[in-house]
Amino acid sequence: MTREHAGGRVLVVVSSAVSEDDRGAAGGSDTDRRPGADRSDDEDTFYRGGGDTKSETGASPVGSDGRTDATGPSTGRPDSTGSPNADGGKEDGYDADCDCNPEEVIAELDRRLPADVVSRCSATAVEYVEELGPTLDCVVILGADPPLIRKLAAGKSIPTVVYDPPVVSVVDGALTDENHGELIERVRGEVWSDRSKSELRESNARLTALSLYAEDITACETIEAVLDRTIEAAVEALAFDHSIVFLTEGDRLVPRASVLPEPEASPSNIEDGIAGRTLAAGESEIVDDMQTDPDAIPEHDGLHAVLSVPIGTQGVIQMASKECGAFDERDKEFVEILAGYTREALERIEREVTLRTERDRLHAFFGDLPVPAIYVKCRDGVVQIEEVNCAYASQFGEPETGKSLLNAVQSDTEFEQYQTALRTGDVTTDTVERSVEDGAPRTFSLSVIPVSPPGTNECSYGIYVGADGEIPMLGP
Repeated sequence: MTREHAGGRVLVVVSSAVSEDDRGAAGGSDTDRRPGADRSDDEDTFYRGGGDTKSETGASPVGSDGRTDATGPSTGRPDSTGSPNADGGKEDGYDADCDCNPEEVIAELDRRLPADVVSRCSATAVEYVEELGPTLDCVVILGADPPLIRKLAAGKSIPTVVYDPPVVSVVDGALTDENHGELIERVRGEVWSDRSKSELRESNARLTALSLYAEDITACETIEAVLDRTIEAAVEALAFDHSIVFLTEGDRLVPRASVLPEPEASPSNIEDGIAGRTLAAGESEIVDDMQTDPDAIPEHDGLHAVLSVPIGTQGVIQMASKECGAFDERDKEFVEILAGYTREALERIEREVTLRTERDRLHAFFGDLPVPAIYVKCRDGVVQIEEVNCAYASQFGEPETGKSLLNAVQSDTEFEQYQTALRTGDVTTDTVERSVEDGAPRTFSLSVIPVSPPGTNECSYGIYVGADGEIPMLGP
C-alpha cells in the first residue's frame, strides 16, 4: 500500500524553558521550572543519545544573535560552565528562558511538513505520549528542559528533537541555525526514519502472519479449502480489504473465492480483462485505476486500484482497493508469496487426483488379474497386507489382512524388494522362489509397483508372473 514517507503526526511540546510571555501566547501552562523552583531531578542534564548538546557535544557557546563566540558567552546566553549569566538565566546547565515563539514554530512546521502537527504543554505532554505514542512519528520539545526530556524520551522509541534556538539537538549532535529551516529538516529526517522503521516492522509482521498460513494452505485436501484459506490470508495476514481468486476452467476464468462488494464477479473468457492479461503474460502487474484500463471488465464502480498476480497456469489472484494507486512493489511481493503457496497446494492436489484416478483404475483390474497380486501399505514403519486377488489366494493361500507382510513372503530377498520399492518410490523387478498351493517350489518374476501419493511412499502392488511367462491356471 502506498504511503507518504514524510507524513504522520508530530507532537510539539512547549516546555517550561520557553519564556512565560511566549508560553502565554501559545496558550500553554506548565509546572514552574524557573530559577528558585524545585529541580531536584535535574542532576543529570539529559538528551536522547547524549548530554546537553550546548555543553557536552563540543558545540561552541552561542550568542543571542546566533553567532558562536570563542571567548565566552554573548549577552543573554549561558556560558559553558553552567554558571548564571548576567541575567541569572541559567542554573545547573538549564536555561530558564528559551527565546522561542511556539506559535511561529508550530505554524512553520505545519506549513512545511505534510504531517498533522499537534501541541501540548509540558504538564500534559507525558500523558499524551504514554497514551498515543504509537501514533507519533516525532516529538519536538521547545526549550531545553532536561527533566521533561527524560520523561518523554526514556524507554521510548519515538524520535525526539530539542529546539532551543539557535540550537537544534537530536540524537547525534547539535547544529545551529538562526531560522527554523534546520528544525524543519531535522524533524523531516526523523519522521522519514521513523516511518521507514515502521514500514520495516509492518513488513516483518505481515511476513510472519503470512507464514502462519503457509502450512495451512499447502496442507489443504480440497481446492475449495485452498482458495478459502488463500482469501483469508489476503484479508487477515496482509490486511487487504478486497480479494478474489480466478481459476481456469477450459477457456474460461471462473471466480472461485472472493471478498468483494456486491455484485459477485462473473466468469470471463480466459483472455479477457486484467486477469486474462495477467495470466497470458505470466507476470504480476499493478493497475492504479481499473476504471480507466482499456482491458478491464469493471463490475464494481467503487473499486479502482488492482494488484493482479498469476497463480502459475491455474489462475489469477487479485487485490482491489477503493483508492487509486493504492498498491506498491512491497504489496506485490507479498501477494506473489501468497500466490506461490496457493500454486503449490493446487499442483499437489492435482497430482494426487491424477494418481488417485490411476490407482483406482489399477485397483479395478486388480481382482481380475490372472496372475497373483497383492496390495500392501506401510503403517508406522510396518508393511501390512491390505488385500490379495483370487489368483494369489489360489496359488499361495490367502493371508490374513492387516498382518505384517513378513507373514506372507517366503524369503528375505522377497521382503527386501518390497521395502526398496516403498523406500525409493521406484518399481523394482526381480526373481523369487515361492511354494505354490501344492507345495512345489516355483520361480516367479516379482514386480513391486509403488502407487503412493506424491511425497509419501506407503502403498504398492506386488505382481507375480511365472518366470517362464506362463500364466498359472486358477484353482477351482
